[in-house]
Amino acid sequence: MWGNPGVQHEKIIDKIAKCLRLSDSGNPNEAAAALRQARRLMEKYRISEADVRLADIQESGIDTGTAYTPPFWMLALANLVAGAFDCRVILARRFGCRPEYRFIGLGQSAEIATYTFRVLLRQLERSRKRFVAALDAVDEERERRGDVFAQAWLFRVARTVRTFAGDPQVAETVAEHIQRRYGEVDEMSATPREAERADFEDILEGIRAADGVSLFHPVRHPHARLLPGIEPA
Repeated sequence: MWGNPGVQHEKIIDKIAKCLRLSDSGNPNEAAAALRQARRLMEKYRISEADVRLADIQESGIDTGTAYTPPFWMLALANLVAGAFDCRVILARRFGCRPEYRFIGLGQSAEIATYTFRVLLRQLERSRKRFVAALDAVDEERERRGDVFAQAWLFRVARTVRTFAGDPQVAETVAEHIQRRYGEVDEMSATPREAERADFEDILEGIRAADGVSLFHPVRHPHARLLPGIEPA
C-alpha cells in the first residue's frame, strides 16, 4: 500500500537525491551504481532532475499585520533580508486578507530569513513609533516624517551587509519553484518618501536609532549559521 502519496513521493525524491550525491563518489564502481539506481527510480516514478532540485526549496511566511499596501521601508527590509540569505521574497495578497511575506530559499535559509525579518521589523516599528509619538505635527506630516526616519534606519542597517553575490543555481531553482507554484509574479515595489531639506535631523535620528542593529545579531534561530555577506555592525 502506498499510504500518503505526497509523503511517499518525498521519500522517493530523497532516495534519488541520495543516489545522485553518491554518484559523485571517488569510487568509480560505487558512483556508477548509484547513478544507475537514481536513473531507474526517476524513470519508474517519472521524476525529473528538476523535481529533485526543487525538493530542497522551502518556503516560510509571516503576516506582518499591515495594510494591503505596505510602505516602502517594509518592502525594502524584506528584500534586504532575502538577499542576505540567498532567498527570494514575494508578497502574497488575497482579497480581504492582510499581505503575507513569503521567503523562498534553499533548505533552512527561508525559515532563518523569516525569523530575522520578524525581529528586525519589530525593532524598526518600535523605533518609528517612538519617533512619531514625539513629533509635534499633524497626522499626515507625522506619517511622512516617520517614513523618512524609517528609511534612514534601514539605510544604516543595510551597511552591515557586504555585497553578496548569491549562488546563480540557487536563484534559478528558486525562480523555477516560484514559476511552478505561483506562475508569473509581479516584483514588489513602492515609492520611497522624498526627503526634504528640513528632514536632516529626522534622518540623523533614524541613523542613530539603528546604531548597533545588524542583520547578524537577530540570528539566534536553532538552524542559523554564519552566512557569507553578513557581519556585525
